[in-house]
Amino acid sequence: MNEQKSLYKQAAENGIPMGLFMSTISLLMLYTDRVPVFSLIALVMLFAGPIVIYRFQRRYFIDEGGMVEYAALWMLGIMMVIFGAIITGAVTYCVLQFVRPNLIYDQAQATIDAYNAIPELRVKVADMLDVMQKMIDQNAMPSAIEMVFSMFWFVTFSGSVLSAVTAAFASRRL
Repeated sequence: MNEQKSLYKQAAENGIPMGLFMSTISLLMLYTDRVPVFSLIALVMLFAGPIVIYRFQRRYFIDEGGMVEYAALWMLGIMMVIFGAIITGAVTYCVLQFVRPNLIYDQAQATIDAYNAIPELRVKVADMLDVMQKMIDQNAMPSAIEMVFSMFWFVTFSGSVLSAVTAAFASRRL
């Protein structure tokens, strides 16, 4: 008789491909200013995220002979996303800190320039643009590590919610 594989070991193993998947999305998003089609590819991958989580949960359910409860599948999804988010955070930090250190400031300035190019919009968001310009001038934009931690917590929360939904489908009987 096969022994049940540890849920946390399985989540760690699944976290590696999940981290690569999420890192690809992150890298695509970080380079959309240079290659605009990357945003479309990243969007498709974002919509495929729940399918990826479901597939890992379903495979674990089947491998364990259908003897896995909903809560365990949900935990598998949560832990898998957390492990993946750690990998993604490391990749994103390296890009923001070492490869493209001015990206955050450049994006803020590009936003200001885009709104300034359309006078009707500039009037509606003048206060926001002033605040953004002050942040740029005072070097008060978020640092790479602050961006990464914000991303980590958002991904972890949204992954938890998605895992709850996908676990419901993955736990259906064989």
